[in-house]
Amino acid sequence: MIRNSDTPLERYFSALESIAASVDGRSVSEIAASCDLPIATAHRLLQNLHQAGLVASTGAKRRDYRLGKRLLRLLHAGSDSAWLTISAQPILDKLADELADTCYLARLVGHEVVSVAWAAPSEGLRGYVVPGHACAPHIAASAKAILAFQSQELIDLALAGELPKLTVKTKTRRSDIDRDYEDVRNNGYATCWDEMEIGMGAIAVPIPIPEVGTIYSLATAGLIDRLTRRPVAKTVGLLRANLEPMTRALRNRGPDGGTTASH
Repeated sequence: MIRNSDTPLERYFSALESIAASVDGRSVSEIAASCDLPIATAHRLLQNLHQAGLVASTGAKRRDYRLGKRLLRLLHAGSDSAWLTISAQPILDKLADELADTCYLARLVGHEVVSVAWAAPSEGLRGYVVPGHACAPHIAASAKAILAFQSQELIDLALAGELPKLTVKTKTRRSDIDRDYEDVRNNGYATCWDEMEIGMGAIAVPIPIPEVGTIYSLATAGLIDRLTRRPVAKTVGLLRANLEPMTRALRNRGPDGGTTASH
């Protein structure tokens, strides 16, 4: 297919491609040169992309530009889950054996949180998490750990649908759910005790990724009697101990299975 470089849309894409090809960002003059555009035109394009959140400026005197948070989140959310599973599976397998409970990775897709990959311990009780399953925004620890750090607009969308009351402990009032999210922000982790099924629980921690934000969470789930055999703070600590390798895995694997340049 022949591209028409004279169209505004093609110029915007050319600018984004130029920025994406650089590890350290590019200045207006460098982008103008690579896209064969006048500097004034390149500056105008970049200002529009910056306002839309698709590019970000380093703030330095050269005003180097890099891909913006909104675009990076879109790339992560829309990527094939296969590369996520490949990258995350060794970490999940190790963690599941360490905790002796099922562990899983969830991510934000649009305004829903879905499970992506999971692992069961090699010995003992083996739970199962269905990949691609939507996690209830008012119940699931994995969903709370992500949604608590989103914009109010996105939270409103996530909670706009029916919020089923699955047990006597399920919270469906918006004020109670908002309070749960606030607790997640204050404590740095989320829980689900008897809210989805009596006797079942989960603990999750958010995975904040530089330049992207919190669109992933790492969780463990199982029988409450098993999850509480150690202090919750210790389980949270074990989950957090895996955030660095998990973050590295999620950042270094591109949506096409290749390596993504770190900015």
